[in-house]
Amino acid sequence: MSTPTPSTAAALLARAADADARVRRDAGSQPAGFLAVLGCASAGLFLAQPVADGDRGVLAAAVVFGAAVLGAVLVLVIGRRSTRYGFSRRFGLAMGAWAAVFAVGLAVGTTAPGLAHRAAFWVPLALLVAVPGLVGAWRELPR
Repeated sequence: MSTPTPSTAAALLARAADADARVRRDAGSQPAGFLAVLGCASAGLFLAQPVADGDRGVLAAAVVFGAAVLGAVLVLVIGRRSTRYGFSRRFGLAMGAWAAVFAVGLAVGTTAPGLAHRAAFWVPLALLVAVPGLVGAWRELPR
């Protein structure tokens, strides 16, 4: 393999810069939208818990949550173009933080006696479960 000349190296660097600019320009906002919907839908599900009227109310809130997340997943998968550098790491962190708060909050809230209809438990938890998705969405917005 031969050593590139300064002009060849400059041309290769220019092509790399053009490719980087194209990826940044073409990176869609679908991941940001997905994370925002996930955070807001999760908060809505948790806010519905203290006012849900029995199992039917909880089921209705879960169906709305599932439909919102399914729609966001479809938009994410179907409309996805390129992603920004570091997407996998940021997305994984946001999803991991969301999953931890969601799972622990839902497990404690639905199994601990007396918490099922206590707004003092569910409202702060709703805000907490929305944070990873909303912060992740803000980080994924195209710049």
